[in-house]
Amino acid sequence: MKNSYCLFVFLSILLSFSCSLNYMNSQNSEDKIPEFSFKNANYFKYEAGKKNISLTAEKLEQYKSDNAVFAKNAEFETFDKEGKLETKGACGLVSASTQKEIYTLYDEIKLELPKQEMTIEAESLNFNKRTEQITSSRTGEVKLNKKDIRMSGYGFSASGVSNSFSFIDSVSGTIVTGEQKDEE
Repeated sequence: MKNSYCLFVFLSILLSFSCSLNYMNSQNSEDKIPEFSFKNANYFKYEAGKKNISLTAEKLEQYKSDNAVFAKNAEFETFDKEGKLETKGACGLVSASTQKEIYTLYDEIKLELPKQEMTIEAESLNFNKRTEQITSSRTGEVKLNKKDIRMSGYGFSASGVSNSFSFIDSVSGTIVTGEQKDEE
């Protein structure tokens, strides 16, 4: 009897320590459920009474916890403060942190930048609106057409501030000069 009582006490103590629940570390279920979810969405954002962003997407989701927005099979346009087109593009997936103004694009990306007379094609790009930087991964190929330049390479970055771009690896392409243009 004494042995069974000791065993009972021992198991009770062991179970009480091993079954503690920590409610402070539990995740809020709202973090994983979108605040809004739309199919065949048309989204427009206005600033100072002028259209800033136009977006159409097969699916659009917004999450409350970190101001994240995701769009599937998206086509979009961005406009400057005067209402002139800055960027026109399409891609398979957009991931946006609207609070940090960081946008990541995936799958068959096609961007047109009319002011720079540039088009960009890639599989993955990151855009930081605050620093006006576009970057790719080191391993993802980017194709660029700008006026008389057709290039492709890896490790692409472009700056809207300095209006410059660079590749860090395996660059190839064609640059057509004014003399060659006249000959053609």
